[in-house]
Amino acid sequence: MRLLSLLLSRLFESIVVFCMCTMVILVFFNVVLRYGFNSGIALSDEGARYLFVWLTFIGAVVALRDNAHLGIDLLYRRLPALGQRVCAVLAEVMMLFCCGLFLVGSYKQTVINMDNLSPVAELPLGLMYAAGVVCSLGMAAIIIKRLYLLLFRHVDPDQVMPLSPEDALISEVSK
Repeated sequence: MRLLSLLLSRLFESIVVFCMCTMVILVFFNVVLRYGFNSGIALSDEGARYLFVWLTFIGAVVALRDNAHLGIDLLYRRLPALGQRVCAVLAEVMMLFCCGLFLVGSYKQTVINMDNLSPVAELPLGLMYAAGVVCSLGMAAIIIKRLYLLLFRHVDPDQVMPLSPEDALISEVSK
């Protein structure tokens, strides 16, 4: 299971890097061609748009894995251990519910837009919405793992959702 998790993490990170690099190269060469040679890459705008959408959604999965999303834990940190556990479980359940809603909506939009083609590349627009399906499935897997650790392994919520390096430093200094 850990090997699969590691492989998926590396795959998602590689997709983010690939999307970013390809997007930068496409847009850079398009700008050079437009201003230097009065021509351009027709696929550049649509390609960059598709890549940006995938970069954003896959990056959100990577950020969730690394606990890099913004969070306000002022009240959470003041709760006793049991309160923190209950709060963490409730937060994970609500996020899982939102992932379910997002999965259903993204899947419906993917199916609806598979017959619609983009004007230049003639790629199905459903491919753009498919990023939402992959994102919600990836996030749901991470959330289910966290819920399992919280509920059945009785892992401390701080180990499942550790503090950011900045918050850890602040809590060390304040002790």
